[in-house]
Amino acid sequence: MTEWKCSDCGYSMSGDKPPEVCPSCQHKCEFIDVTCYIPECKEEGRDYRL
Repeated sequence: MTEWKCSDCGYSMSGDKPPEVCPSCQHKCEFIDVTCYIPECKEEGRDYRL
């Protein structure tokens, strides 16, 4: 699973692909892949620096 973050409101979600419309702000936003592959992220799977 990939971790996605809305570039407008910051909403985060897991999924194979981002939605067309953000479930939080209800806009057609760009979603950024914030999946983390470094050990510092531990089991969270999300890079909070992004």
